[in-house]
Amino acid sequence: MGLLGKIFGGGGKKTVVVAEVTSLECPHAVLVPRWENVQDMGIEAKATRWMCEACKTIFNPDEANRLRATLAERVILDVPPSGEGGAS
Repeated sequence: MGLLGKIFGGGGKKTVVVAEVTSLECPHAVLVPRWENVQDMGIEAKATRWMCEACKTIFNPDEANRLRATLAERVILDVPPSGEGGAS
């Protein structure tokens, strides 16, 4: 084995790890307001619709308010405490 092989670990068998990706529902975490009138721009209370920046779904103001109010509950990850499972 040459010098570069020793440095970069060449010549050995390579192991390929494949991660399973599950389909996740968009959490609609970033909602962008949209207005009908230029004069109303910048005033969130006058936004006529809201668009999710990730999936481009459009929401009415009531739906957007509900999503914004429940954001924390929807995006909290289920992470085990440091003493249980997982790598150390």
